[in-house]
Amino acid sequence: MIGKDEMGRLHIVVGYKPPHAVLALNGELDMATAAYLDDVFTREYEAGHRKMILDVGRLTFCDSYGLRTMLRLQDRCAADGGRLVLAESRGMLARVLNLTGLERALVQFDTVERATAEC
Repeated sequence: MIGKDEMGRLHIVVGYKPPHAVLALNGELDMATAAYLDDVFTREYEAGHRKMILDVGRLTFCDSYGLRTMLRLQDRCAADGGRLVLAESRGMLARVLNLTGLERALVQFDTVERATAEC
């Protein structure tokens, strides 16, 4: 599935590496676009996917609302015995996670392949 938010600022491509759903984010994750990520996540979650990977390598911007959304989605997965992790975290997002201390709260892997192997 390929889609984008109403303003075209966040594109999400959903792929599958069983048993994982991989949500590849491209663009900006902020207050205006986080609801779109939540909708896509919810659709996959309700379809039974409890192991999810957010491929964040192509995010160009992420504000505190976007960070909060990722934490909330991670908690939602964990509450059902699932897991949500980040892959390809680098550049801007890696700096933001480091500055906020969230690199310890959000599980991260260098690549999607490594995330699927270890998660």
